[in-house]
Amino acid sequence: MDPAAYGEMRELEDHHWWFAGRRRVAHALVDGALRTRPGARLLEVGCGTGGNLAWIERTWRGVRAVGLDVDPRALEHTQARGLCSGLVAGDGLRLPVRSGSVDVLLAFDVIEHFADEAALLDEFARVLAPSGVLLASVPAYPALWSPHDDFLHHQRRYRTGELEARLTARGLVVERSHGFNFLLLPPIAAARALMSRRNAGPRSDFFTLPGPINRALGGIFALEALLLAALPVRFGLSFMLRAAQPSAPPARRG
Repeated sequence: MDPAAYGEMRELEDHHWWFAGRRRVAHALVDGALRTRPGARLLEVGCGTGGNLAWIERTWRGVRAVGLDVDPRALEHTQARGLCSGLVAGDGLRLPVRSGSVDVLLAFDVIEHFADEAALLDEFARVLAPSGVLLASVPAYPALWSPHDDFLHHQRRYRTGELEARLTARGLVVERSHGFNFLLLPPIAAARALMSRRNAGPRSDFFTLPGPINRALGGIFALEALLLAALPVRFGLSFMLRAAQPSAPPARRG
């Protein structure tokens, strides 16, 4: 990524309707993980310019948060926020973290960037403490592949239940899973299909919008958060889940 793009990313991450909306929708999952774990050791893999870490620190007190990103330039922007979090430059495939030492692992829109998904998920399972939880989001439906995915260097989009099955195969227990950005699914899917037919080059869907439009789109996510509290919505432009490491390894059958 161009160095100048990190400043733009930081601004978008703080105010853009999609990033703010993802935090709003994720609040219930994160709260369920942190409220019962005072002093939790949290690791965010792919922390970028620090928007999620800033949100964590101002919303849940006492969390011992560490942000990891492969690009030191991204971490410079995170550090400039004045967060108390520790910051580490490192690769998700070789997490510089002791086995069983993480209470909460945050991976929002990270997993789809790794060609070796299996090795990444193995690392997640390795570092999670007994009863530790993974909070993750991924883009949904291969049919929705668009120039936006090319621009972000995605390796894949996920089918319903696909990530859950791969985590279950590693011994994790999926506690909750749902779609998000489901209210805007029809118009965004139509727009992406149109761009794909036009053979548009790689381009991002993230750009600054006029304030009233940005607030209106953010309001749609506020409605989604209310609906998710009452309904098991299983579709959307993305999936979000919480999966837990068992409190003890399963007994071996002799």
